This record gives sequence, C-alpha cells and structure tokens, in this order.
Amino acid sequence: MPTTLESAVTKYLRSGNPAQRTRKEYATTLRKWKRWDEGVRLDELGGRKIRDFLDWVYTDATSRDARNPGRTANKVRSHLCAVMSWAWEQDLVTSLPRFPKVKPQRDVAGRHYLTKAEVNALYFATHEMKRPRGCCEPSPVGRFWRAALVIFFNYGLDTGTVWKTSPFHEPILWRHVSWKQRSPDRELKETSRWGWLFYRRVKTGKAFYRPMNRTVREHFRSILPDDPDLDAPVFLGGGTRPNKRFRELCQLAGIGPKSDLENGEDRPWVLKDLRKTCATHYDEHIPESSVEILGHSAGGITYRHYAHRAPLAFKAIMTLPQPTAFRGLAKGFDGAEGSE
Repeated sequence: MPTTLESAVTKYLRSGNPAQRTRKEYATTLRKWKRWDEGVRLDELGGRKIRDFLDWVYTDATSRDARNPGRTANKVRSHLCAVMSWAWEQDLVTSLPRFPKVKPQRDVAGRHYLTKAEVNALYFATHEMKRPRGCCEPSPVGRFWRAALVIFFNYGLDTGTVWKTSPFHEPILWRHVSWKQRSPDRELKETSRWGWLFYRRVKTGKAFYRPMNRTVREHFRSILPDDPDLDAPVFLGGGTRPNKRFRELCQLAGIGPKSDLENGEDRPWVLKDLRKTCATHYDEHIPESSVEILGHSAGGITYRHYAHRAPLAFKAIMTLPQPTAFRGLAKGFDGAEGSE
C-alpha cells in the first residue's frame, strides 16, 4: 500500500513523541495539504510539487492578510523537510526531493536567550533572595539557586528535572550524583575526574549520563549535606512555582522582560529560557553540539552523520566557557561579584 503524507506524518510524530503544540502545528500543515488537494504519494513527492505547494501556502496566507506569510510557508517547509528526512531514513522513499529555498520572512521571535552578562547578574542576585516562609534548611536559598543556574547553563535541563513541580517529574536525587571518574553507564568509554550526573528528560523519559566539569562539581559540593539522604532531592528552594521565583530573581538582577517583535508586547523570562540559553552558548562553542546536549531528536540529515554523539557531548561539556560568576566558587569564594 503506498504511503501518503498523512500516514507518514502520523508515524513520524509517533516515533519522536513530540510536545502537544508541535503535534498541532503538523496537523495544521496537513490541513493545508488537504486544502491544496494534491493526491500525491510520498514516493512521488518531488521538488516541483513541494515548490508549488509552498507557493500556494504563501499566497493563501497573503490572501488572508497574515502578518508574516513568509514565516508561515517556511514553517510548512520545515515540517515537510523533517518528515521526508525521516521517511528516507526509514526507507519509505528512495531519495530526497530538492527543497526550494526559504522565503523571505520577518524575524518575530525576538531574543529568547540570556547573555553571559545577564547570567552573571542573575547569579549575583541570588545573594539577595529571601528565605521562603517555612524553610528550615540551614543553607541559604540563594545557594541552591546558584547551583541550579549552573546546572541549567551546562545541561539545559527541564524545570521539572531540577524541581519536581508535577507528580510525574523525576527530579535529580543525591543518588543520581556520582563522584567517581568512571561513568555509571558502562557503555561510555570516557572518564571524568569531576564525576557524573544522571537525569531523565521530562518529555521523552530518555536517560542521560553526563560528565561533570569542575564548575558543576563545585556547586554540587556547595549544597551537599553533611549526611545526605541518597533518595532526597538535590535542589531545594524552588517551591511549587519556581517560575514565579525566577521572575523575582530577574527583577533583583535588573533584567527587563523580553519583547515580542510581532506584537510589541513584553513577556517575562521563564526557566525554559535557560534551556534556550544553554543551546545558544553550546552552539557558539561547538556547532551542532546542542542537539545532543539537550536531548533533541536527531532526525536531520546532517546530524545523523555524527557517528559518535556521546564523545561530542563529553567534549562540549568539559570545555564550555563558563560565565565569570560561576568560576568564583572554584577559587574559594561564594560572594564576590565580577564582570563578564
């Protein structure tokens, strides 16, 4: 039975378990495809058909007075490219079609990552954080937040992996931190003199064993209890609404809201933006490394030719340049400010 684009999209989404919003975006692309009314099998989908379809998407968006028709067409193009790449890897098509160039579009995303200077400001502002009501921990709450900022910056973790905010989240526990040089995952050949960290991604449940660099290890040490309970969570002080506390931290650091260039509205920073910050700085340091660091699906044609993903992640983590503020603890002080 010939494979249709609709069935290929369904199988592609099922294989990757993407977020609900991503599924809705692909469903929108399929609705556009049905409105175009071209009954083409997947193995017959060539570059000319794709170009005609994208031209129709652009024209249709323009006729509906869409604010950014180029961006609409390019989003559909990225969906088709991802599905066709996956279909090629699954041998559903023998060759990939030639995709047309992206259409001109207006950049509406704005900046959704924090610079190193802003990360430094957040780090120093943690010293001004007030102890939450009912908190009995001897360590200041800011110390946990400083360690959390370091973890977010180095690994791009999900918020639920740091602070358990929903019942299904699996936070980092003290038994997930190994101080040994040898990785708990015996399949990894690399050794880290600073130890290893285990965690799972919230969306996919995929497990990761990541090396700790010196900065990460020092910050874990700074919040290590004298007699740690191995089944106790590592990070405290997040509360039930860590994003609310993060917004308060941004105010203490003097960091204004991010702007949406499309509608001009100001939006507050959220902890998920630290994940985007991690990706930005890793790709500046070692291109393409963020795909493996963040645990994204590696369905693209270029990235699937990286034969050794774990060594790539190892090298990136162990050599990532740290913000100036992070290095103070390793030098023996936990309060002095510096500048990037």
